[in-house]
Amino acid sequence: MAEEYPKIALQGERGLFFVRKREIISAIADGNYTRICLLEDRKVKVLRKLKEVSEILGDNDFIRIHRSHLINLSHVVRFSEDQKEMVLMIDGSELPVARNRKNDFIEKFTRI
Repeated sequence: MAEEYPKIALQGERGLFFVRKREIISAIADGNYTRICLLEDRKVKVLRKLKEVSEILGDNDFIRIHRSHLINLSHVVRFSEDQKEMVLMIDGSELPVARNRKNDFIEKFTRI
């Protein structure tokens, strides 16, 4: 029987990590690496650039909100439009939304 939420493999520093897409909160560029923030305060450093991670995850539930940040829309708690436009994620992290990506974010978020 096929699993309802299949896992994806991410190449980390210490081998392959198998995670479900729904467990991913955000992905943050870190040079030629990407830091993946997962539920339950877990983090994985992946040996791929953010662009490659974005392509692996697809664009159904994920959106690039900044050149350095990719988020899972399912884990957004709040979008703040005051002085600095930020999203608050379920893990308490606050990530900036680039001006040129704000409209895409709002449009995509209102579709889920």
